[in-house]
Amino acid sequence: MDIQTIRTLKEVSDHYDLPGSLKAYTQCVNGHINDTYRVLLRIDNTTEEEFIFQRINEYVFKEPVKVMHNIREISLHTRPKISRDDCDIITFLENRDGKNYTVVEGSYWRVCCYVKNSVAYDYVENSKVLYSAGYAFGRFQQLLSDLPMERLYETIPDFHNTKKRLDDLFEIVALDPIGRLREVREEIAFFERYRELASTLGNLLKKGEIPLRVTHNDTKYNNILMDKDTLKPLCVIDLDTVMPGLAAYDFGDAIRFAANTAMEDETDLSGVGLNMEHYEEFTRGFLTASRDFLTGKEVDNMALGAIVITIELASRFLADHLNGDKYFRIHRPNHNLDRARCQIKLAQDMLIKYEEMRKIVRKYS
Repeated sequence: MDIQTIRTLKEVSDHYDLPGSLKAYTQCVNGHINDTYRVLLRIDNTTEEEFIFQRINEYVFKEPVKVMHNIREISLHTRPKISRDDCDIITFLENRDGKNYTVVEGSYWRVCCYVKNSVAYDYVENSKVLYSAGYAFGRFQQLLSDLPMERLYETIPDFHNTKKRLDDLFEIVALDPIGRLREVREEIAFFERYRELASTLGNLLKKGEIPLRVTHNDTKYNNILMDKDTLKPLCVIDLDTVMPGLAAYDFGDAIRFAANTAMEDETDLSGVGLNMEHYEEFTRGFLTASRDFLTGKEVDNMALGAIVITIELASRFLADHLNGDKYFRIHRPNHNLDRARCQIKLAQDMLIKYEEMRKIVRKYS
């Protein structure tokens, strides 16, 4: 264990009324953005308890106080609605000052209880997990469907403004700040071809044809903790990007992750595509929980949401690659380029299967 990390975690712990003293920690490496630690506290000679300590990435979240304000609002709004058997929503502990965050060494930290007997999946074949993930995210939207949006801050402006994301990409293309453009000409041609299609949902919102919702905005199914034994969804996590958004984007981002036949950063593109069985199971779960409050126009555009959000994320990965890998954490050279190419291949397969995707949505709506 790193001595400086231990000192920092102990200092964070001192701001809370936590039982026991720090015994050990493990750094969690799955997330792209924040620094997360699973911390073991020794209460006495026979008892130990685990917590999650997390440092907020201020390069991504410029105003972490607003992020934590949103999370508190979500918790206060949903707590009375969640039953014992319901899928919970992560809650961060209050420190001795009554805040759900703590500043240590100039960084913003938060602490939550470790959810026991839980697992988060990066890739699954089990249809029960896919249904559970769909239901959990649909239920999340349903729980927040009556939360006044003016109570929430926009933590990342234009986060799912697909038109702006593509505009940003082409601005970076024009600058080519570190000389990587020559290796991505084919990828740039893809975005030029589908630039107009990618603006469809944003245009519908501007026309008032689909409404803003309180949305999660990062609906990968590894942001749901599930019971290891029953595969029941236990808790929705990673709430940093919860803010006003489109239901189709939440649905689509989940499909992009859950129904991909490969991992998000697969380099063998021959194995990348949309698994229609996975797509159907997630869709069934999501709409079972959410169809009663969604409008017909929203439902009609769910499948398109999957295509648009996949194009958007591909553009973000490619833009970050061209800009020197400043946003998404990378674990190997050209990691963001690999991610971008994988998402482009997935979007291409979705475009081929689009009508079939729409039929499945209609089946469960």
